[in-house]
Amino acid sequence: MPAPHLLVITATVILAACQPVAPGRAGRASDAHLRYRASFAAAAGDELVEAVSRDELVRRIRSARAVWLGDQHRHARLHALHSELLEALAREGAQLALGLEAIGAQDQPWIDAFLAGQIGMRTLRRHLRARWSGSWLDDLDLDPFYYRSLLSFARARGLPVFALEPTPRGPLAQRDAAMARAVAAARRRYPERVLAVVVGQAHLLGEGDLVRRSRSGGLVLGGQPTDALQRVAPAAAPGTSAWRSNAGVYWLAPMFSR
Repeated sequence: MPAPHLLVITATVILAACQPVAPGRAGRASDAHLRYRASFAAAAGDELVEAVSRDELVRRIRSARAVWLGDQHRHARLHALHSELLEALAREGAQLALGLEAIGAQDQPWIDAFLAGQIGMRTLRRHLRARWSGSWLDDLDLDPFYYRSLLSFARARGLPVFALEPTPRGPLAQRDAAMARAVAAARRRYPERVLAVVVGQAHLLGEGDLVRRSRSGGLVLGGQPTDALQRVAPAAAPGTSAWRSNAGVYWLAPMFSR
C-alpha cells in the first residue's frame, strides 16, 4: 500500500493546460498553447506496442536513471498513480531526487529548510504565498495537495528537491531552456540518484523538447494519453501497469478510458 501522505485524492479531475493564460492575452496565448500541446501529441506516437508490468516499469526507470513524470496539474487520479509509482521506486531502493515545476527557483532556501525539518508545511506555504500569490502549494485551481505531498514524501525519505524554473513563469518560449538547464545541473549534482522530474507533459516532447534539451536521458512517462493513443488502446491484460508507444513514451494503463 502507498503511504497515506501520498494518497491524496481531490475532487478535481479536470485536465489542465501547462500554464494558465495570462489576462489580456487570452486569444494569442491560447493559440500558442494549443500549438504547443499539439506538437507534443504528434511526437508521442500513435500506436501502443508493448504492455509493461509494474516491476518491469520500476526496473526500467532505475536503469534509465531518470523518469519524466508528465503532469496534468489538476488530475487527481494521475497524481495518485504518480505517488504510487514513486513509493514503489523508493521501496525498491531507488535513491531519488525530485525536480518540480510546482516550486519556484527563488524559493529553494525555504524548500531546503522544510526538507531539513527546520520549518513546517504551513510556514513553507506562507513564505511561498507571500512572495507569489500563485503558489502551487495553495492554488485550488490546480491540485495543491499533491504538490504538498511530494514535498512531504521527500522530507520523510530524506530526498533532495530542486526547482525547475523561477516563478512567476516567464514566456513559454523561454521556459524550456531554463528548465533543461536546471535538470542538467541536477544530473551533475546528483550523479548517483534517479531523477524524477514532475513537469507538464507538453513540455517533454515537440516544441518544448525538454527531455532532449536537458541531455539527461531517462524514461518518459506521459500523463494524459493523447487522443490518437486513446483510440488504439486495447484492453489491458492482467498485470499490465503501463503501455509503451511506438515513440518510446510510456503511459500508465489506468489513464486509458477503456
